[in-house]
Amino acid sequence: MGRIHVLPDSLINRIAAGEVVERPASVVKELVENSLDADARSIAVECEGGGRRRIRVNDDGRGMDRDDALLALERHATSKLDHQSNLDAISTLGFRGEALSSIAAVSRFVLQTSTTDGEGTEIEVDGGRIRSVREAGLPRGTSIVVERLFFNVPARRKFLRTEATELGHIARLMTRCALANPQRRFGLEHAGRPLLQVDPVSGLDERISQIYGREFTQKLLPIDQGYEQLRIFGYAGRPAHALARRDGQHLFVNGRAVQDRVLLHAVGQAFGNTVPRGRYPALFLFIECDPSWVDVNVHPQKTEVRFYQSSVVHDRTRDAIMAALSDGAVVPELSDLRPAAASSATASEGVSRAVVTFLEREDERGQLDRRPLAGPSRPPTPMPALREPLPFSAPGSTAGTGAQPALVALAQYRNSYILAQDDRGLVLVDQHAAHERVLFERFLAEAAENRVEVQRLLFPLTIELPPAERVVLEQEIDEFRRLGFVIEPFGGNSVRLDGIPALGAKLDPEGLLRELLGQAARTKATVADTSALRHDLVTSAACQAAIKINHPLAPAEMRRLLDDLHETVSPSTCPHGRPLIFRLAHEEIERAFRRR
Repeated sequence: MGRIHVLPDSLINRIAAGEVVERPASVVKELVENSLDADARSIAVECEGGGRRRIRVNDDGRGMDRDDALLALERHATSKLDHQSNLDAISTLGFRGEALSSIAAVSRFVLQTSTTDGEGTEIEVDGGRIRSVREAGLPRGTSIVVERLFFNVPARRKFLRTEATELGHIARLMTRCALANPQRRFGLEHAGRPLLQVDPVSGLDERISQIYGREFTQKLLPIDQGYEQLRIFGYAGRPAHALARRDGQHLFVNGRAVQDRVLLHAVGQAFGNTVPRGRYPALFLFIECDPSWVDVNVHPQKTEVRFYQSSVVHDRTRDAIMAALSDGAVVPELSDLRPAAASSATASEGVSRAVVTFLEREDERGQLDRRPLAGPSRPPTPMPALREPLPFSAPGSTAGTGAQPALVALAQYRNSYILAQDDRGLVLVDQHAAHERVLFERFLAEAAENRVEVQRLLFPLTIELPPAERVVLEQEIDEFRRLGFVIEPFGGNSVRLDGIPALGAKLDPEGLLRELLGQAARTKATVADTSALRHDLVTSAACQAAIKINHPLAPAEMRRLLDDLHETVSPSTCPHGRPLIFRLAHEEIERAFRRR
């Protein structure tokens, strides 16, 4: 007798359920997406025990008649896909016809549905077996109750997390559904306690305000870029408010919440050096494209997609976010940098603080320099690679290419910070970080165009490298040459160094090369990306070449640095992502002196 046999339907359903239903939030996702596809205007979710004991999803959508309700419980039965061509251009959130049968196979399940007020159908299912089908008086729409999830799959049930953790997943899911559909009403209750209640609004900004609060929303930067067959819009948080977790970043493709690697990489490149690694600014990013451009049928839970022209989508997404950051490159207020202001937003106006609580639980020096502005007491060391001084800028002027008024240097604080003013208040600038930003952007632009200025060495150096550094240099020697190093192998582990980038002209040539080789080794160990390598090498070189703290500057040098900073793309953070500038607003000063 053969060893191969066909599995029984009950086991097939339970296996399928393991792919579709990972946890209670998976149940909520499938049911809410069905409600959205049924044109529901109001969707209410109730749950108990973090969704493990009970989940109820109620909507006012189209509903189903008796025959369709019974068919909907069969595997691969759907109204959303009828022939092969539809699979290449999915426009609905659901389409496989697996959700209801999979959920019913691992729970006690009750379906109530009606296409008209007054007459409807109720079906009870126990572990995949239909127990009863009867007529019932029901309002138009569908209500589904799921109890004792995974009661017949104990191995899966024991891997569920705590009630708070599971509820956190549900809250995050409902937040994303509400963000993607601002014209619809959403509600979420847990054990009778409301966690989310948002009424229909006209736009995304109003929906964000409902969930995160008006103050949070007002600090976001708008994104809106249209391309042929592609639109990218939404809002980006300012780098100064970045958090240590990614769950404040929401990505949507044609209304579907996704965690796509191509898009995440584009987001990372866009924010790039404006935030430290491991920090994530808030993001509400929506991509609309022709359905034929995106394949949503690549993951059982439909959380990943594949784009027809992924490189185009990647680059356009990166550029759209960078444009928003550039347009909104403003000097952060002192209050913006306080920890309280960088929280994930206090929920208000229609959403309980409990949502934020669950989300958070889951991812559990001296005096002003009083010297006259005529200059420091000893001649300062010349600053490398700065332009000639630009004309002195008066408050409110717009010298340079940036959108913000130019800064006027007033004094130097502890030989490390430049005290300046603009038309909105006093500004403090970290001189090392500011010069780092200026050198970084200039060096990066020159490297991209193969026009890095080279400083030839008076006496070429022969440098002996350890094997690990030699291997890195052999692999990336073209990149080092592009960055201005005139370097050649010289036999064995030796190299001959004839020139270095002019940016590092005042640095020890051998020390600069070894520092960048070490940085290259660290980058290559974590990221296989040439652009990331160049970014890290340029960051390291700029950091070494920039003026240091405890370094006195003449007034002309301070003005020159501020003017150069004004012309950068990201003048608020250093290449490592740390803040380099903040403003003490005039209003705050007046309040402190009780003048308002």
